[in-house]
This record gives sequence, structure tokens and C-alpha cells, in this order.
Amino acid sequence: MKKSARAFTLIELLTTVAIIAVLASLVIMMIPKMRERSQMAASLSNLRQIGTAFQLYANDNDFSLPSRVTSGDKWPKLLVDYLGGDPKVYAEPGNTQSFLFTKEDPISNTRNNTSYIMNGYNDVGAFEDETVTVKINTVEQPSKTILAATQSGSRNFYMDFAEGNHTDILDLEAYGNGSNYLFVDGSSRFIKKDDYEHELWLVDKESAIP
Repeated sequence: MKKSARAFTLIELLTTVAIIAVLASLVIMMIPKMRERSQMAASLSNLRQIGTAFQLYANDNDFSLPSRVTSGDKWPKLLVDYLGGDPKVYAEPGNTQSFLFTKEDPISNTRNNTSYIMNGYNDVGAFEDETVTVKINTVEQPSKTILAATQSGSRNFYMDFAEGNHTDILDLEAYGNGSNYLFVDGSSRFIKKDDYEHELWLVDKESAIP
């Protein structure tokens, strides 16, 4: 006569349930972090595509990047054709306040409805004179000069030290302890808030914050 299979004791069952509960809670805790990492990667991809559009625009305009203008077409409008006419990369992934949700015009020239803000070139006089241009091939440290970054919903098109908005216009913690930035050379990378410096926006590294 065969022996019956050994049944689990109550303690073993409770232990198994407890282990499963702990594992489930760990997975649940990891989901927001995994989502944040996925959105951060998508943001970097967006910025790289925008960076390519800046490069293509410069190639078609005697190496000049879009200027800091108060009249005429602003940078979102100027670059959209280089994005295949699709401005969806102007929306920060996961931001429920982006134009994808609010249905605002991302290429408006009256206010910036994109998730990003462009370098206003204040240190080379563009704030006072909108005819000032910056040629992409003359920026001495393109990999260390920010061209665009995630804004905090200010609706401004440009990063302007002259207006003093640099202290609150950026979302320095869009992803946990840092944010993503696009550089003049077309690269994009994550920078922790503690490592961020306003001087990264300076085209002329010998100048001071205006």
C-alpha cells in the first residue's frame, strides 16, 4: 500500500503566502521606478531627434542655429519640418500637462507649448539684439553647451539669464534626482541636480552669467 503524499503544514502554507506577498510588494514598488526609467529613455530619444533637427536646420542656414527672436517664427516652428512635420517629440514623456494632453498648438509662435526651452544666448548679446546668430561650427565646447532642456511649464521659448528666470524655469528633477539636456553637438544626457551648473548654457565660456 502506497503512502499518501505529505501535505503542507499550516506554518509552511503561511510561510509560502508571506514570501509571495513580499515578492509581490517588491514588484509593485519597482513599477514606478521602471516607468520613470522608461520615460527618461524616451525623453533622451526625443532630445536626440530635436538635436538632429537643430543640426539639419543649421546645415541649411549657413551653420546658424535658430536665433532668439521676439517676432517671426520661433524654434519649434522652424524645426518641425526637420522632424518630418510631426512635433510629438516636443512633448516630455509622462508629462500629463504636455500639449498631447492639453491639445495646445506645439508650434505656436505666441507662447511655448512644448516641454522644452532653448538656449537664449544671453551671454553673446542675443537678449538685447535678436539679429545675433550663433553658428554651430564656432561653438568652442559644443558637448558642454546646453542647447535645450526640460522646462517647468513657464511657456517661455528661451532660457534667459537676463530676466532672472533661470532659477525657476527649469525642471531640474524631471526624473528623480535629475533631468535630461540637449547639447549643441546633438548629444543628450542625464545630469543630476547636484551636478547641474548654469554655466553649461554659456556659449562663451569666458563670460559670466548675465
